[in-house]
Amino acid sequence: MVPSKKIFTLLLMLTPALLFAQQKLQNDEKDAVIEGIKALIHSNYVFIDRVEYVNNALDSLHQTGKYDDVTDAKDFAKVLSDDLVAITKDKHFKVQYSPELLKSRRERAKRQEEQQNTEEVEEEVIDWNEWYARQENFGFTKVEILDGNIGYMKLNFWHPLAWVESTIDATMGFLTNTDALIIDLRENQGGYSPTDTYLGSYFFDAQPKLWMSSYNRPTEETSSDSTFQELGGARYLDKPVYILVGEQTFSLAESFAYSMKHFGRAIIIGQTTPGAAHGINFLAANDNFGVQVPVQYNIHPVTKTDWEGTGVRPDINTNPNEALKIAQLEALDRLIDHAGRERIIERYHKIKKEIGRR
Repeated sequence: MVPSKKIFTLLLMLTPALLFAQQKLQNDEKDAVIEGIKALIHSNYVFIDRVEYVNNALDSLHQTGKYDDVTDAKDFAKVLSDDLVAITKDKHFKVQYSPELLKSRRERAKRQEEQQNTEEVEEEVIDWNEWYARQENFGFTKVEILDGNIGYMKLNFWHPLAWVESTIDATMGFLTNTDALIIDLRENQGGYSPTDTYLGSYFFDAQPKLWMSSYNRPTEETSSDSTFQELGGARYLDKPVYILVGEQTFSLAESFAYSMKHFGRAIIIGQTTPGAAHGINFLAANDNFGVQVPVQYNIHPVTKTDWEGTGVRPDINTNPNEALKIAQLEALDRLIDHAGRERIIERYHKIKKEIGRR
């Protein structure tokens, strides 16, 4: 899943005239987009037994004339998105008006095809997605050590593992000597697997552990991810871990919290997450409109299901603004229980009082 807002920003700088030259939508294009979406759902939607129901419901809305007066492309995309979510109860469905993005994808595919048919060496093409990800430190917006030797990591996106593996190793290396760890996913909107599995591997021993299985409709294959046997740093074992979640914790961020919770490796603090468990593909409905289609569902080895529609329920339910404070206090209580020395216990109690006054 690509962070499209970054792509839109780049395209806005490069081709403003094209973006603002949008004509009013004609009925024939709306018809084509709806038919294109139905075809993509028929071929890709993960729940085969619901395909006919979803497409018939979309047809019914179209036949009532609901879309006749919608002439703005972005408004049309939003209305279709809202209707698909309402029909399927799946928050991953999203229609986007993205002519330049879809054009760039077609051109990239054409270049790749031409490159396969020629021995000529093409000049280097900048991967702007990676460039923007690097500007945001690959999603790691804050890493620090809080009072009481409690580690804190704020992660806002799961970028591809090839980009972020060394950053994860460096982050965990920085936190390795802490006595407890808080992972903040309150603003994490998801991203790319198996980055979540790689980070999760730090909290288990080297023996590979089944992390998550998934069924993919387009390939009709079931695959599994297991924790990594080899990591670029020391594992974070036998220490308490707390994960902060909220209403903005989405998709792969939910997956990480769900796995860590049900493996008994972390305490979840905050609010119940939205419940978006399905993997998606962004597919072209026509030259101007694309649609996110859920193509994959997950199977956790402990629960034998996933968090679709139900979300990840916290162990400690609290206002997201208070979640970090609650996690610190919980961690300090755990450290007090295992401290053993009065002088250390007194220090932890002093820190708790300071946090309580904030």
